Amino acid sequence: MIDASELVERFHIPEDQLQEHLSLLNLVNFGGGCYAVYAELDGDKVRVDKELWGDSFRWPPRLTPLEARAIRLALEFVGPMIAADAHTPLDRVRRKLEETFGEFELAQTPETSGGSDEERLVRTLTEAIRQRRLVELEYLKEGEETPSTRLVEPYALERRLPYWYVHTYDRTSDGERSFRIDRMRRAAMARETFEPREGFEPTRLRDARRARIWYSPEIARWEVERDPRHVLPLKDSAALGDTQVGSPEWLVGQIFSFRGEATVLEPPDLRQRIAERARELARELGVSRLRVTTSR
Repeated sequence: MIDASELVERFHIPEDQLQEHLSLLNLVNFGGGCYAVYAELDGDKVRVDKELWGDSFRWPPRLTPLEARAIRLALEFVGPMIAADAHTPLDRVRRKLEETFGEFELAQTPETSGGSDEERLVRTLTEAIRQRRLVELEYLKEGEETPSTRLVEPYALERRLPYWYVHTYDRTSDGERSFRIDRMRRAAMARETFEPREGFEPTRLRDARRARIWYSPEIARWEVERDPRHVLPLKDSAALGDTQVGSPEWLVGQIFSFRGEATVLEPPDLRQRIAERARELARELGVSRLRVTTSR
């Protein structure tokens, strides 16, 4: 039992509205066939009862495989940003969820990628964006062995699975640049601040070009399932797709990742860029012959 006057004074509730507030409390506490708590005004006292015998309280909460997968994918997609905003390591966020719902050790639920390095970089960039401070990056470009140092104005973070990107104005090269966070070796906030550039709307694909890619029958099915709007199956079980290209370096890495099962058909200059890079790698690796994929 609680004195009604104590509740009125403590929570600044008008005395004639106390019953309405108690009714609302009961409403939001109802679920699973019972009330977590039930409060009732009885004269100048408030009686509070707990009902913990309903179905929802018989067993500890557990997630279905689908629910666990959804939470894990959410952690994969936005987890580092949540951790950065909460100033809490991601493994602590995960541990709190596991303490509540049980561990997410499910065969059909993929392990999350990334780790403390990614979280640290996202946290640094998030704070720099918030404070409008310059950031010095050590960045390793596709195909290069030595990282370069860049001084950038960070504007926005973007998650495009499986990578994180930061959209910036790169003062070193004097232009808009987007950087993959997994290619960063270091990110340090400078003391100097910056004013947002008028009319600058950072996006990874603002100046994107469109490339047409042929996928061999070995991988065509997966590419069609991954992006059915832009990748269409062909009669011979291969596939033809159109993709936006933010930078030639990204396209080179993407095509090489298919290990000869994908070919750029157009535009000609990007096709030539990939061929040149392939020959460079062949020389570096001492390969005398290159596999040629014939597209139809």
